[in-house]
Amino acid sequence: MMKKRIIILAVLVVLLIGGVVVGVYANGNSAKDNKDNESKTTAKKATSTPKKTTDTEKKETTTKDSVTDDKGVVTKGSSDVEKNAPAKSNSSATDKNSSPATPAFSLSTSGFKTSNVSSVLGGTVTTTYLSSSPSFEKIFENLTMEVNQYKVEHVVGANKAVSASNPESYLANKNGYVITLDISIKNTSSKDKMYKADQITLIGANEFVGGSLDNFVPSNFHLIGSKADPNIFAAGKTARGLLTFTMTESVYNDLAADSKIGVPNPDKFDASVSEAKAGDDVIAAFPVK
Repeated sequence: MMKKRIIILAVLVVLLIGGVVVGVYANGNSAKDNKDNESKTTAKKATSTPKKTTDTEKKETTTKDSVTDDKGVVTKGSSDVEKNAPAKSNSSATDKNSSPATPAFSLSTSGFKTSNVSSVLGGTVTTTYLSSSPSFEKIFENLTMEVNQYKVEHVVGANKAVSASNPESYLANKNGYVITLDISIKNTSSKDKMYKADQITLIGANEFVGGSLDNFVPSNFHLIGSKADPNIFAAGKTARGLLTFTMTESVYNDLAADSKIGVPNPDKFDASVSEAKAGDDVIAAFPVK
């Protein structure tokens, strides 16, 4: 009987120990499973993290699509670098356009300063004397002459090729002067009158220079008395245009010492007036320096 109890007790002890071992093993496996699950969860979270980063990058990229230019204007466009590159500035073109251009020649006080000589002869052309107000007036019986304004231009190093058949070639490859007069001729009579303005002269101490109605004169500024004949001045009308004088430096220096203007009397061109009754020419001081 005693022996039987001992055996039963031994079996119970074995079962108890086995249960403890099984419990420990089970707990170990459970802990391992939990650890594995945590590792998987962590890995899963780690795998999901880049997606968040990608979303952030996408958000940043979208933000870059809104570009603010220098003027504070927001422009939405592609995130492409080239498309979003700042527009090329037109400032240089604007600067060129805004640069003060040489005004076209005209009979206004400012337009008259523009040279008609430099484009023909080249070189350096400088205005050395300018009279912007009426400086000469002569009232003849039928015609009234007036110099509205005039200028003296010095040509240095003329370097443009000018045909020898062109009178303007007189100063080609030379230094010299061109004096330009803006003149008006008014016919105060009731009949057309002839006058040859190119016979007006500039007179110096020893030299004199005849005028020209063509040299360095733009086509719109010729002195034309009438459509029929530029030398016939229509009754009651006033004609206005340019008269020029071209000379070398030495001739100019002679003129500058004691310059005068010689204006023929209109009677000389009037066939109805005899030479004996023709009036005198007019000579008046006319500074060019």
